[in-house]
Amino acid sequence: MRMTPIVAMIAAPAIIVSEYPLTAGDVDSEVMSYTASTVGADLTYHLGMSDEGLPAQVGDLEVADRALWVAMAEESLGGRSVESLTTTTVDGIPVRALYRSDDPDTVEPILGVPGSSPHTRGGSAAVGLVGGWDVRSLILDAGPEAANVAALDELENGSTSVLLDPVAIEIDGMSDLDSTLTGVHLEMVAVALVPGPRCVESANWLVDLWEERGVPAGDRAGDLGVDPLGVAARHGTPAVVDTLMVEVASRVAEAGRVCALSVDSTPYSDAGLGPSWEVACSLATGVAYLRALEDKGVEVDRALSTMAFTYSASADQFMTIAKFRAARRCWDRVAATCGAEGTGRAQVQRALTSAAMITRVDPWVNMLRVTAAGFAAGVAGADSVTLHPFDSTVGRPDAFGRRMARNTQLLLMEESHLARTVDPAGGSWYIEDLTERLAGAVWDRFVSIEADGGMVEAVASGRIAAEAEVAWTAREAGLASGAEVVTGVSQFPNPDEVPLVRPEAPAAPDGPLPMRRPADLFEGRVAP
Repeated sequence: MRMTPIVAMIAAPAIIVSEYPLTAGDVDSEVMSYTASTVGADLTYHLGMSDEGLPAQVGDLEVADRALWVAMAEESLGGRSVESLTTTTVDGIPVRALYRSDDPDTVEPILGVPGSSPHTRGGSAAVGLVGGWDVRSLILDAGPEAANVAALDELENGSTSVLLDPVAIEIDGMSDLDSTLTGVHLEMVAVALVPGPRCVESANWLVDLWEERGVPAGDRAGDLGVDPLGVAARHGTPAVVDTLMVEVASRVAEAGRVCALSVDSTPYSDAGLGPSWEVACSLATGVAYLRALEDKGVEVDRALSTMAFTYSASADQFMTIAKFRAARRCWDRVAATCGAEGTGRAQVQRALTSAAMITRVDPWVNMLRVTAAGFAAGVAGADSVTLHPFDSTVGRPDAFGRRMARNTQLLLMEESHLARTVDPAGGSWYIEDLTERLAGAVWDRFVSIEADGGMVEAVASGRIAAEAEVAWTAREAGLASGAEVVTGVSQFPNPDEVPLVRPEAPAAPDGPLPMRRPADLFEGRVAP
């Protein structure tokens, strides 16, 4: 089955707008009537239970009067209105002080259930119930030997996969990659590559290594990191989608647990763009890759299975949760329009904590930032989560920085049991409203990118860079005025701080979308 040409979909953007949001008719009747599911031998969710001995149902209770609550709230506000508490996100979404089922402007969400369209609640019915999410550790050490020590340390102490940065490690061929992964059982461990200027070469090196070590196709797992558009945005390479990426994908066609193509949206968030632009760019990038695969005759379900999407997770936990949920919902609509069936519409999601939020001054606060971000990513249903070590902006992280990043995730899963509940944020009127409104903003921006020629044109023409400049200028104003603060840097700085010392990090990429850290505006003033 070949996918419905996406070009036809984009040719009539008004049709796309009219198809959003989903209606009840878009969800299979069997999904709407779903009441129970068994996951594994001992785990269940959404099971019915006897009403005997239970207190009165919520529907039988008296609902608190809104007017009474407003009056009491405004009395405590000293005459200010409740509406004065409403804030607005960078995407123009209002965040109110109170959310109720009887709000006059409530958008009724069409949620489905985990593992079913529209996948708002999760890409899988089991999500991480059995083993939790994939704890993926970032390896940045200089040289294959040092990187190998770090990778083995991570895998021996709780990480379940590794994310190698070929540029930072200075991997220059398959032999370097082999040295980096010496002692790593590739039939048991997923290996992912950070997209870089030589992403196609790096991907082929990993496939070659699997072949040289005799790893069966069914045992291979990981992400090859082929993302020419994301690399163009971060590193300034040509924004070209060609047959090379399709050829790499064909090499792992029989490896069902390998995603050849990565859609890394972190360059857009790192450059200052808000959540709606970040997700919209990811959708447009995914569509560009789908077109390339379609041109080579790849069937829709297979084409979709080749891609994994990486989103940034920030300390704004509610926005992070809503972003991952909205991204799944919007990609489900793209996949449906292409003719995908059932589970083929589920988006594989990788979470990477925001590099832009990490500070150099008072880096200890970064532990709190990445904890909140990791919490949000896990609750949001990310398939794998990578936390930046707290010292990653100072230089190359040391063993302690990596340990804290790894153990933070293990504590979230094994002591807080975050992975034992499917979509725990679901049902919150605030989260559902934020998800729906964010999904609408994402779709509008996605349509505008497609109407202007698609993501290749948007990157090559400088449109995305210009949008990032506008967004960052507005954010700079907020930072300068004190409306936004950076704890430990612009607010509560420690004048007696003893700076950390770490090995020098590799030079920052010189692309059209530079890394823009809010802390940069202040660190020169408060650095010891």
